[in-house]
Amino acid sequence: MEYAQRLRDLIAAAVEISGSVDFESDDVSEQTLPSWFLALSGGAVGDVPGDPIGSAGKRGYLVARDDRPWDSGDWIYCFDPDLRSWSWWDATVDENGKVYVWVDTKGEAHIPCEELWWAIFVSGAVSVDPLTLEFASVWSGQRSIGLA
Repeated sequence: MEYAQRLRDLIAAAVEISGSVDFESDDVSEQTLPSWFLALSGGAVGDVPGDPIGSAGKRGYLVARDDRPWDSGDWIYCFDPDLRSWSWWDATVDENGKVYVWVDTKGEAHIPCEELWWAIFVSGAVSVDPLTLEFASVWSGQRSIGLA
């Protein structure tokens, strides 16, 4: 599934960056993020030519969450391990084809995660339901997707 692979590639690149830099003293480069993400996260409101999936997701985010797109430089700073309150877990699909993105919130009911919403939408989500707390048994009953 292209959506899950885009999202996994993006999150993996961000986690790799966050594990190799000191956010306090390093100039954090976002250049190793996927090129499609950089094109969508340039701060401009319009579509990105050649990426109808990401462009539709970007429009969806602007309508559902905020009226301005994220800049990739600002976005990557949200991956500072001292600031980010969630960790990637998995992407699964249920029997009806609905995709679920699973993150570990360490049991917190409310976490700041606007950067995750941006990633989910620009990876190609058509719509996103509000975040909910679930038991791991719900996750384990679904098929993991997007693994290369």
